[in-house]
Amino acid sequence: MEGGDAPEILLFILDAGGGHRSAANALVEAARRQGRPWRFRVVSLKDVFAPLDFGRRLTGQPMEDTYNSLVRQRRTLFLATVLRGFQWLIRRMRTRLCRLLGSELKDRPPQLVVSLVPNFNGVIAEAVRQCLPGTPYFVLLTDFADFPPHFWLERELDRVIVGSGHAVTQAMELGLPAARITRTSGMVLHPRFYPPAGLETRERVRGEMGLGPGDFTVLVLFGGKGSPEIRPLCEALLREAGDLRVVAICGDNPALFDSLGEMEARSGGRLHRLGFTDRVADYLAACDVLVTKPGPGSLAEAFHQQVPVVVTCNARTIPQERYNARLVREGGFGLVVRRWQQIPAAVASLHRDPARLLSCRARLAELPSNRAVFEALDVFADALEPDYTVSAASARRAP
Repeated sequence: MEGGDAPEILLFILDAGGGHRSAANALVEAARRQGRPWRFRVVSLKDVFAPLDFGRRLTGQPMEDTYNSLVRQRRTLFLATVLRGFQWLIRRMRTRLCRLLGSELKDRPPQLVVSLVPNFNGVIAEAVRQCLPGTPYFVLLTDFADFPPHFWLERELDRVIVGSGHAVTQAMELGLPAARITRTSGMVLHPRFYPPAGLETRERVRGEMGLGPGDFTVLVLFGGKGSPEIRPLCEALLREAGDLRVVAICGDNPALFDSLGEMEARSGGRLHRLGFTDRVADYLAACDVLVTKPGPGSLAEAFHQQVPVVVTCNARTIPQERYNARLVREGGFGLVVRRWQQIPAAVASLHRDPARLLSCRARLAELPSNRAVFEALDVFADALEPDYTVSAASARRAP
């Protein structure tokens, strides 16, 4: 939103994974569509902390690059240990990090500060308290749950916005009062998912790919950068059942996209490869099952479209995503297996047992209608009211 008098909301993000920036983009676009009278400023903590060369002190390369490389190469067995080392470094450098954050805040003071990132929320809270006392500071989780300690949730937060009952429980166990916890109806999704794609979209997109109405089709999606197992997984899915169709989204991974070219050519129309796309909602609507890692973004999109999922969960699963697999299993929203090699058989079991697939869809249909992105904007609006004050506890902490 343009205009010098419009209230400004500062959104802190990182590009470690795509979920933080995606959530920021979703909030900005939803506010634009609703005509909210605000300006958004999206700031990467990587840029704020650049003078300290922060990530290189621990891993020898920028923090975002380290995380993304580990995830992309599936070198995640000891990621929890790396995370705790990273948090130790944050504690050691807290004063200098606060100073840099303070410069960012004072140069252009916002009316509301919102963090869409984990790990740094205690540091950001201190910087806001020191430099902009009385300015509300919120944290919006882009994960279904916290991975304590000091991952998403801190006691100093004026408000947390969460998308699951489990995260509410975690916040209360930490000591946050209920008045400072907002539970939304789900995870923040981009407005392009509203209204959810229906039968008309399913038929249209299937027609684009030459799929018949009865073709059982699997969408394979492993994040915005793809994943090495997509190629062998597609081969195994095509071998598992001769009437199975596979749509593989390779994301921003040209090498992976090219490597699937020969397989697509000899599949007889059973494999459709795609590069980076903003039409995930359409392809979800066209497919019967989503095969993915238990990332919060992909799962939230599938839940919203009522598409059952098959995910893996094992020692290599990213620590903060392990709860997501539990959510799938306990909610009956799909199947959870330990190794990707077990995915084809799990998919085939849903294909051969329509009653089981329908049961998963029925459980998904029982979920609340996800309006989280708009609900978050309503929370922001309350904070920008002229008579809004931060919590009494936060006010006492202000210098």
